Amino acid sequence: MEGLPSPLARLPRYYSRHSRTHRRHPISSSGKAELHAHTTFSDGTLTPHELVEEADRIGLAALAVTDHDMVGGVAPAREAARDSVLEIIPGVEFSTHLDGHEIHLLGLFIDDTDADLLASTVQSRDFRRDRAQDIIDRLNGLGVEVTFDDVEAESCDGAMGRPHIAHALVRRGAVDNLDEAFRRYIGVGRPAFVRKPTLAVDKVVPVVHRAGGVAILAHPASSRVNDDEIRALAALGIDGFEVEHPKHGSSARRRLRALIEELGLLPSGGSDFHGPGAGTTKLGAHAVSLERMEALRAAARDHREAHA
Repeated sequence: MEGLPSPLARLPRYYSRHSRTHRRHPISSSGKAELHAHTTFSDGTLTPHELVEEADRIGLAALAVTDHDMVGGVAPAREAARDSVLEIIPGVEFSTHLDGHEIHLLGLFIDDTDADLLASTVQSRDFRRDRAQDIIDRLNGLGVEVTFDDVEAESCDGAMGRPHIAHALVRRGAVDNLDEAFRRYIGVGRPAFVRKPTLAVDKVVPVVHRAGGVAILAHPASSRVNDDEIRALAALGIDGFEVEHPKHGSSARRRLRALIEELGLLPSGGSDFHGPGAGTTKLGAHAVSLERMEALRAAARDHREAHA
């Protein structure tokens, strides 16, 4: 890999297959790329414009907008960053399943106007709406008054999830706070919990690739994706997985780095930022180097050329 900075030369062998000269920007030794962040188009608390402002404030070089099953926040983020040096990376976080185990798959560097990808996001959001109605029916059966319109108002026509139901319950006065909503009613194992239908991961990976993106397994350790499942996902064509994540401890990171080496995949990472008041993670806290971002971009370019 002649001509590349030495840190890239030490990264796994996947880089040597995908680090040809497919770059829009020269690699820099400074700056970081935040590759996992959410907006109000899914369950984030910041609008795309506010998220861009925060990314600019802390000096990020690049920001991936990766809302759940939704790409609607990408265009407004891109517009907000139009006069900024910040690069907006179009992304999405799909809810998928592998043999019944829900896993989340990031698409990075996607074409956010791709018809097949948009159709998949619509199907995923339909699953979310159906599940929300099932949860609401269970809540009503428990004597908790909340309506689909209440939840829809909280989601602002974005990707509907349990946090929106929790907000609706707080607004209705059924609970005092979001934590109580999950603890009493809608958390896993609670009386109104309903498992979310999802797309099969082997259907989503090709969709991401055809849209010119890389398919990255999100937060495998916190999602309890084991080594054999990661190997199965590698066989299905994922490009890599998050090593850096706020819920990955040191032992998990060591395990994941070893799998990266074994499988020859791309390491990624991100802060999974949902905004102030939505967890303790700060934007950029788990951002990755620009060298790693550029390797992901190169792999995405390869997919784009293969499907041109």
